[in-house]
Amino acid sequence: MAANGVKTRHSDYDLFSQKWRRCRDVVAGQDNIYFGTTLYLAKLAEETDPEYKKRQERTPFFNATWRTMAAFIGMMFRKPPAKTYPDKLQKLLDDVTMSGVSFDNFAQDVALEDIMVSRVGVLVDYPNGNITNPDGTAITMAQAEVMGLRPSMVMYKAEQIINWRYEFINNHYTLTQVRLWEQHTEVETEFKDKKFAVIRVLDLINGHYRVRRFIEENESQIGWDIYPTMNGQPMQYIPFYFIGPDGGEPELSEPVLIDLVDLNIKHFQVSADFEHGCHMTGLPTPWIAGATPQSFAADGSPIWPKLYIGSMTAWMLPAGAEVGYLEFNGQGLKALTDNLDKKEAQMAAIGAKMLTPEKTGVEAAETVAMRHAGENSILAAIAVAVSEGLTKALKVFAEWAGVPVTEDNIKFDINRDFMPFPMSPQALTSLLAAVQAAQLSSESFFDLMKRGDLIDAEISFEDEQARIDAAPAMPPPVAAPIGEDKPIPEPKDKGTEKPIEEKDK
Repeated sequence: MAANGVKTRHSDYDLFSQKWRRCRDVVAGQDNIYFGTTLYLAKLAEETDPEYKKRQERTPFFNATWRTMAAFIGMMFRKPPAKTYPDKLQKLLDDVTMSGVSFDNFAQDVALEDIMVSRVGVLVDYPNGNITNPDGTAITMAQAEVMGLRPSMVMYKAEQIINWRYEFINNHYTLTQVRLWEQHTEVETEFKDKKFAVIRVLDLINGHYRVRRFIEENESQIGWDIYPTMNGQPMQYIPFYFIGPDGGEPELSEPVLIDLVDLNIKHFQVSADFEHGCHMTGLPTPWIAGATPQSFAADGSPIWPKLYIGSMTAWMLPAGAEVGYLEFNGQGLKALTDNLDKKEAQMAAIGAKMLTPEKTGVEAAETVAMRHAGENSILAAIAVAVSEGLTKALKVFAEWAGVPVTEDNIKFDINRDFMPFPMSPQALTSLLAAVQAAQLSSESFFDLMKRGDLIDAEISFEDEQARIDAAPAMPPPVAAPIGEDKPIPEPKDKGTEKPIEEKDK
């Protein structure tokens, strides 16, 4: 059965796919930039392909974008994400993709995609979700475990989400269809595999979740329609979750790194001009003026002898001839180096901007230091979006695994304290004084200590209190008298004390 138009892409797809490609090529680095050829470096006038290739290969690619991304991921996962879920899920989350990827690593992959192109999707899947017992009743979780049936999560990159549709159902903006591009491999012969593209269609039909698969080339369907069930009941929603730069909306957003990516490409182009200039001017060129040919060809054209440079050769030149070297001088290349320095500074500023909250007005130095946690920054918004999207997926995952889900028993929250909180001795003393004066709670003080990396991020306030209660009591320290720097002297033996004279009474 064919489905005409199943591979049709969304109207915004082609526009954004060009930006996604630039982001991926720049992040991938030099090989991808070279492979893009004239997409990233134009040819010079009358430049041959071999000359172009040599000029391209002389130009190093300064990958500021990848370094920035790697720094962002390191900041987001500097501390382990806060996770809340029943212990029963742990074994499944150790291999959440059924291909050996743990949930923590899966979360990092999702965050990396969201930073790179500002779009990623997560599907919660269940193999053969419509399997039932011979009598038509739903199989138990024990039966499913024996059969190897269990939920999993699949990440789809932006380019794989080719089309989607939302509709209002019962006054709710509901995902009613999403089409996902996949590549499948089949064994063709003993030593040869066959690869082909498949479009997976997830939709709601008569209020029930349906899954179909079509070969992209001829749009013919593979197999039958599948209606996944959960707890023996048809599902009434599509377990697919969009994750963007600031939430789970399906609308396409400008990649947050696109300005950095485009500037990185411009830096590469200026670098190519600089390296080409160095190549053209780096080796002095000898010149001769006033030389005469030693012989002539039959047609009268002069025959010039080959001249070699070196200490073991000599040139026989007529009187009055002049020789010299053409050497580069001037400020042409300095302008290019200044341009490169300027672009590198601009790239650093763009990366730093993603960590800077949008604040106005004059702030004290201490306030500026505290803002480095980036609670209102672009990177923090991405951390929130990924956390919320994965929490929704995790809840469906748990339900499909037979784990009861409540409002608070399943959560996933990525760290947003991107930089260690500077805790000077003076600040620590002031905070402790505030606790003693009942102006700051002990729990808030404890949280600040964790942000300053003075306490392990994995330890809870309750655990720390239990440690304190279990520790043996320490004797209070003996304080020196005010104004004294000397230690308190040991008391004298009573037997050696001089009796008080009568006159002293």
